[in-house]
Amino acid sequence: MPFPYEKYTRVATPFPFFYSESQAALVHTISTFVYQASQGLKQLLDQQIPKMQMLLVEPADWHTTPRDDPEEPANALPYWTTITHPPSLVIPSQLDPIIGQPTQEKLIYLIYTVLAQAFLENDSRPWPAESPLWADEWQMQFAALSLMQQINGQSGIVMKDLHDNYAEIFEPELDGKTPVTIRGFDWYEDTSEEDYLIFNLLLEQFACDLLQKYNPEILHRFLEMYRKDYSVLLSDDVTDMFAKVLGPGGAEWLENLNYF
Repeated sequence: MPFPYEKYTRVATPFPFFYSESQAALVHTISTFVYQASQGLKQLLDQQIPKMQMLLVEPADWHTTPRDDPEEPANALPYWTTITHPPSLVIPSQLDPIIGQPTQEKLIYLIYTVLAQAFLENDSRPWPAESPLWADEWQMQFAALSLMQQINGQSGIVMKDLHDNYAEIFEPELDGKTPVTIRGFDWYEDTSEEDYLIFNLLLEQFACDLLQKYNPEILHRFLEMYRKDYSVLLSDDVTDMFAKVLGPGGAEWLENLNYF
C-alpha cells in the first residue's frame, strides 16, 4: 500500500516536510532542530547537507511508510530511506514502546542519529568492504549525542530510563568485561530487537564517555582513516585505528572500558 501523501500537509522549508495538521507544533520543533543539526554535521563532518524530505507519520499510516527493505523491522522509530526522491527521514508521531518512556528528547536524539546516518551515507569516500558492526554504528550515536549536547544542552545520556531498566548489562563478569561488549556484538538472523537495543545502549554510553574526555572532532579524524578502500578491517584493526585517533593513552583508555 503506497504512503497516503494526499492526507498530509506539505511545507517546503527548510526541507520538504509532510505532516498531519494535528502535529503542526511538533513539526516546527523538529524542523528547527533538524536545520541546526544539519549545520552542525556539515561543520563536524566537512560534508554537504544531503538532499532530503521528512515525513512525520501518524500511527494509522506507519505500515505504509516507504522502506528500502520491506523485510526490515517495522518498529515506530525514525529511519532513513533512499527509495523516495529525494531520500526521506521518516519519523513516527508516536515512538515505539521498545524505546521506553517517550520523551521529546528521545525523539530528537533518534532523529539526530538518523540524520548523521544520512550525512555518512552521502559521503562520497569509499567504505571498507567488510568491517565490524560497531565500527559504523558508533559514528551515528556519537554524532547524535554531540548534537544533543551542543544544540539541546543535554548532559549525559538521553535514554536514562532504559539504562536503569537494563542496568545489568553494565555489570562486569569475572573477566572484567560486561556480558555483551560493543566489539563482541554482531547481527545475526536470530538477533532480537531487545539484543539490538542493548547494543545501542552500550553505544550511547560509549559516546557519552568519549565526549567527556575528547573533542567531537575525533569523529572527523576517525573517518579520514576509516573511509578508505579496505577489503577487510577486523575489529582489532579498527580498535588500533581508534586508539591512534584518540592519541597518547587512547589504547589503554579503550581497554579500560569494561563494555568495549
